[in-house]
Amino acid sequence: MKLIAVQVARLLGALVAVYAVLLLVCLVLVPLGSGGPRLDTARAGNTLFITEPKYAFMTRSQLDTTTDKVILLGASNVLVGLRQDQIQPRVPQLEVHSLAVSGSNITQVGQVVDLVHEVQSPAARKHTTYVIGLWYGLFADDSARWHTPDRVAGDTDIDIERYRYGFYRRTPEGPVPLLPPRYLQAGTVLVHPYLVLDRATRDATKSMRSFISGKSAATTDEERNAIVLTKAQQDQYLSFWHDYMGSTDELKEAQFQTLRRVVDGILVEGGEVVLVDLPLPAWHSQRSPLWRSYASHMEPTLAALQTRPGVVVVRMGADNRDDDFGDEVHPKPRVAPLWAARLAKTLNAEGDARQANLARDSASGLHVE
Repeated sequence: MKLIAVQVARLLGALVAVYAVLLLVCLVLVPLGSGGPRLDTARAGNTLFITEPKYAFMTRSQLDTTTDKVILLGASNVLVGLRQDQIQPRVPQLEVHSLAVSGSNITQVGQVVDLVHEVQSPAARKHTTYVIGLWYGLFADDSARWHTPDRVAGDTDIDIERYRYGFYRRTPEGPVPLLPPRYLQAGTVLVHPYLVLDRATRDATKSMRSFISGKSAATTDEERNAIVLTKAQQDQYLSFWHDYMGSTDELKEAQFQTLRRVVDGILVEGGEVVLVDLPLPAWHSQRSPLWRSYASHMEPTLAALQTRPGVVVVRMGADNRDDDFGDEVHPKPRVAPLWAARLAKTLNAEGDARQANLARDSASGLHVE
């Protein structure tokens, strides 16, 4: 028995040594990195993390600072319309990060906020402003969005990343961290060889996967700016969203209550929230019963939330010219800078007001952290 134990110990030691060498080689040849000085899930495909959910999950430790920062949250229309690289130059006094994840609903947005809070100190949370891009697709019911054949029922894309490398374990009460969040960076380093293998496999099979899926080549900005939708294409988009939202024309109040809880969770930690009511092309909002349901829920929700200290509402619904959109929800590349300027104007105004308040408090002898 003792001999067996010795052999097992030697084997385990050899495996650890081999993995340590592999880890060192991977770190030297393919260094870890988020793709830039600021986090931006739009760059996920150019990093080892590959996908937006994995990028958001793995890189968030960078947000544990007391520098004033903005975090962009939402779905793909935030990635396309509120671009980190276009907003950052307009608000140089702030760090701008994007953790928007395509296909998110408000439940998953709340999970991203929780993940950020996990790695932040109480002081860092007080220096964080969350910008949440809103539209009716963000309020898809969890049963329609996350109970699909490609996943364990109810798992969001963020949940899948929690479990992927064993950082969390599944329990009846929900995900429970096995690796304390303060050690996330160390954990990311330890799984580095797996990240490299995933990246290498994806790159090696890219052409084959594109051929099998029949995906067309990516369109250029010029081509997207020139898009004009036909009536038949509009009909297809409306049908898609009807099915995507659970074959219903009515949104559930529960998802708007989730938005209120997300805002509450940010404010109680000393953070701030900017809620951006994003536009749709006029044809879409005029023809969609889902948009009308969204408007009936959202108007009283925003009216109540904007009365709270620390909450600002930006209404962009009037910027809805059909020609400004390349499809049913995403603005054309030429329009994104206009959206960025609109948001930056609000962020700068809020920053000026905050500095004025700090100066007033300082003159009154109040200590402000």
